[in-house]
Amino acid sequence: MITRYPWFGPKKHLGWGWTPITWEGWLVTLLFCVAAPGVFVLLGPGLAGTIGLTLCIAALIGVCILTGTKPGGPGI
Repeated sequence: MITRYPWFGPKKHLGWGWTPITWEGWLVTLLFCVAAPGVFVLLGPGLAGTIGLTLCIAALIGVCILTGTKPGGPGI
């Protein structure tokens, strides 16, 4: 983790992964929710749009890995 405190923590209810636990985590999530569809709309539904959307997703996962705790969820 590259921050003093985690921005993302393990999911507690449904699924596996991270959930925002600080305002920084919520800001990153909000930016992703705006940027991902925006990039896809600006670049179109072709190859460029798909690559742009994939890069947005990869960036979000990277931020979660670098600033979050171990991902998790409830055991099944």
